[in-house]
Amino acid sequence: MFNVRSFIGLQSVISRFSTTQRHLKFIYPHFSTVQPESEYNISNEDITRLKRKFSSPRNIISNFYNQVERTQNIKTGCHFGFNKNKKHQWNCKLSVQWPSPIVFSSVAATKAKAGELVSLNAIQWLQDMEKLDHSGKPLIVSNKQRIDVATSPIASIDLSEPNVKLISSLVQKYNQEIKPLINKRKPILIEDDQTNEVLEELNFKLPTFSHFDYTNRNEYLYKKTTRTLSEVVQLPIDDYESDVLEMIENNRVTIIKGEPGCGKSTRVPNFIMKKWSQEGKGSECNIYVTQPRRISAITLANRVAEERLEELGNVVGYQVRLKQILPRKPGSIVFASSGILLQKLQADPGLKEFSHVIIDEAHEQDINTEILLMLTKNALQLNDKLKLIIMSATLNAEHFQNYYGHSASTIEIPGFTHPVKTQFLTKQLAREWGIYDTTVEENGKPYWNPQLAANVIKWIDNNKSPGAILCFVSGWQDIIDVNKLLQKRPHNFDIMFAHSKLTPEKQIEIMRPASDGRRKVVLATNIAETSITINDVVYVIDTGMQNISSWNAEKGIKLLDRCWVSQANAKQRRGRAGRTRPGECYHLYSLDHFNSFSEYPTPEIQLTPLEHTIITLKIHSQDKAKVVLSKLLNSPSVETIDIAVSELQLLGALDKEEKLTALGKRIAAFPFDPCLSKALVHSVFLKCLDPTLTIITYLSSNVNIFRETTAADSRHIKKEYSTCSDHLAVAKLFSEWNRTLDRYNNNSNTSLSNNNLILINKLKNLFTQHLYNSLLIEDKDINNLNSEKPLEQLIPAVLISGFGNLVFRRTFMRRNGHLDYSFINEYKIDCIYEHFKLDHNYHFLI
Repeated sequence: MFNVRSFIGLQSVISRFSTTQRHLKFIYPHFSTVQPESEYNISNEDITRLKRKFSSPRNIISNFYNQVERTQNIKTGCHFGFNKNKKHQWNCKLSVQWPSPIVFSSVAATKAKAGELVSLNAIQWLQDMEKLDHSGKPLIVSNKQRIDVATSPIASIDLSEPNVKLISSLVQKYNQEIKPLINKRKPILIEDDQTNEVLEELNFKLPTFSHFDYTNRNEYLYKKTTRTLSEVVQLPIDDYESDVLEMIENNRVTIIKGEPGCGKSTRVPNFIMKKWSQEGKGSECNIYVTQPRRISAITLANRVAEERLEELGNVVGYQVRLKQILPRKPGSIVFASSGILLQKLQADPGLKEFSHVIIDEAHEQDINTEILLMLTKNALQLNDKLKLIIMSATLNAEHFQNYYGHSASTIEIPGFTHPVKTQFLTKQLAREWGIYDTTVEENGKPYWNPQLAANVIKWIDNNKSPGAILCFVSGWQDIIDVNKLLQKRPHNFDIMFAHSKLTPEKQIEIMRPASDGRRKVVLATNIAETSITINDVVYVIDTGMQNISSWNAEKGIKLLDRCWVSQANAKQRRGRAGRTRPGECYHLYSLDHFNSFSEYPTPEIQLTPLEHTIITLKIHSQDKAKVVLSKLLNSPSVETIDIAVSELQLLGALDKEEKLTALGKRIAAFPFDPCLSKALVHSVFLKCLDPTLTIITYLSSNVNIFRETTAADSRHIKKEYSTCSDHLAVAKLFSEWNRTLDRYNNNSNTSLSNNNLILINKLKNLFTQHLYNSLLIEDKDINNLNSEKPLEQLIPAVLISGFGNLVFRRTFMRRNGHLDYSFINEYKIDCIYEHFKLDHNYHFLI
C-alpha cells in the first residue's frame, strides 16, 4: 500500500540523484486539509520600510519555511501561486498553514514584483508572531533562539545504488499514478528564457552542504582525474606540475613567471583541482581566478572546461559584469574579471569561501590589480587557509617577492612558442609596402599613419601563405581608420574587431574562423595581448602604440594619450604569432625605437587621478589615504595623493579627517568618477534622474552606441536630437529607442548598435539597484525613476554640478583671418543651489 506522506518526503531525498537539466525547475505546491482562514495586509509605509531592509524578501520566506520544515519536522504548507488577470497584471497568493493558516495576496505589473509584495506582508506577519527576528532570521518557538542557517546540522541519508534505483522507480510511479489524483494543478515551470528577475527570485540560496553533498562531489571529482589532462596537448608547464603544486602547498604566496605559451593560465587551476580531487577532498577546493579583461575570463573558462571534458557550469564557470555561468559547488574553478573580486572583498575581506585565489596577468598593473594585490595580502592575514598565486609572463618577479616577503616563493616556467620571424621597420621594407614616409615619431609622441598599417595588411595578403592577421593599434579611432582604408577597394578580408567598447558576444567573434577563401583580419588594441589565443593567427602587425590615461595637474583634466608600449608589451604582441604554428611579426617602428622603450609598463596608478581609487579604498579602510596607498605594490607620489584628497574634500565626499561623509558613502556605491557620482545624487533631488543616469551610464561604460562610426559621423547623428549638446542627444536618442516595442530585435535605425543599447539598458538597471540600495530612490524599477518630465535645461547644470569648475565660455574673435577661442572656467553654479534652496553639504540619513 502506498504511503502518500512517505513519498512526498522521499521526493526530497531522490532529488539529490536527479539528472534533470539545470535550466528547468519544477515547483510543486504543498497541500493540506486545513484551509486558510484569513488574509493579512500591511500599510504602504510598512511596505516601503521593509523594502529598504530586505532586498530579497521572497528568498527570506522560502529559506524560513525550508528551515522550519527541516529543523522542526513541521509541514508548513507554504505555497506561492501566480496567475494573470484580464488587465495582464500578475496576481500572487502565498498560503501557509504554520504557525496558523493564512493567505497573503497582491497584484503587480510583474511576477517578481507581486511575489515581493506578498513576501513583505509575510515577513511582517512572522515578526508579529515572533517567528522572525529584526534581521529576517528564524526564531525557535520555545526560547526564541536563532536558527543558525549556516551551521545547523543537515540530516543526510547515504543509500546504495540498488536502493536509489528502487526509490527512483517508486517515486516515478507516485508521480504518474498517485500525484495526479491529489493534485490536478500543473506544476510551475520556470525556463531559462524567462526574465532573469524571476529566476533570481526563485533560485534562492540553500543552507550549507550536507555530508552527502560533499561525499558525492568528492567521488565525482576523483573519477574526473582519470580522464582529463591525458587527452589534451602537452604544454611546457606540465613538466613542472609537481614543482608548482609543492610550492603552492608549502607557501602562502606563489609567484609563477611563465613565458608565453607555457600553459599557466589554463593548467595551474586544473593542477590544484586534480591534486585535491585525488586526495579525496576536491569538494573543499574552490579556486577563483581573476583576469584583467572580461573576454579573457570567458575564453579561458571555456578552454579549461573543454580540457576537463565538461560543460561550463559543472566544475568550471566564469563571472563578469552582466554575464555569468557559475559552477556547481562545492569544488569549483571560477574565472572572473578583477572588478568582481573587488566587490566580493567588500562583503568578505578574508575571502573565506575560497581555498585559492589566482591573480593572472599581474604584469599589466592596472588599478584594479594593484588594489587586489593589497587586499588579498590583507586577506591572507584574516584567512590562514587561503593560498594566493600571482601569475604573469613578463612580471618583475623580484619586485613581487619583496612585496609579499618571506611568505612568497617564485618559480619560472619556460614557454613554448613556434618560431616567429621578426622584422622591424626599415626604409627598404617601407618602400616594398608602398610607403615612402617612414616617420614614426613627432614631438616625442608616436606618429599615427593608418596607411602604413593598411598597406602591410594588403601586402601580407598578396605575398604570404594563408593565415589570419592580427594588427595591434592604440584605440577605437585607429581601428576605424584602418578599417576604412581596407574597405575602400574590393578585398578578400573578413575583418573583426577586439576592443573593450564591444560586448563580450562581439569580442568572442574574433575566435571564429574566416569564411572559405577569405583571409581573417583582426584589428585589436592591447586587449588581445594576453590570455587570448586566436588559433589561426600567423601574422602579427605591431604599431607599437597604445592609449594611456594620464593626469594633467596644470589643467586639472584627465587625458588619453597615444604612447609607445614597453618592451614587455611588444614581446607579448610578438608572441601572439607563434602560439599554434610558426608565424611572422612586423613591428612598424625601428629596432632603435624598440631599444629606447621602457622595459616594463608604468603602473596605471602612477599615471591617473586617484579620487576614485581613494573612495574605493575607503570602503575597506578609514585610514588616511597616504597610509593606505603606501601599502600598494607601486605607491603613487605623495603630491598626487594630496591633490586627490583635496579634491574629494572640496567635493564633499571626505571630511577634514579624511573620513567618508554621508555624501561620500553614496558616491562610493557607484563605479563612476566621484564627480559623476555626485552629479547623479544631485539629479535625484532636482527630478532629472532618468536622463542623467542614461548619460552617466553611457559616459562610464566605454560602449559605443553607434555602428563603427567616427566621432564626426556620430556627432552628425546626435545633431538630429540636440544641436547644442552631445549628452542631451544621447539621453534623447536612448529614450526614443527605449520606447520602441521592437528594441530587442533589429532596430530600424541602422546607424545604432542595438546590442550595445541593450547593454547600456542592463547597466542602467544595475546602477538603479545601487541607487535603491543607497536609499536615494523609493523604487528599484528602472521604469519608475521619475514620474514627471524633467526640465531639460537642468540636465547640463546637474552634470556640471559634480565638477563645479568646468563650465566655460567661448569667445570668437578674428585675428589675422583666423578664429580664436577663449576659455573661462571660473564660472560657478551657485545659482542652482540658490534657486533650489539647497545647501552645498547635503545632510543624509546614515
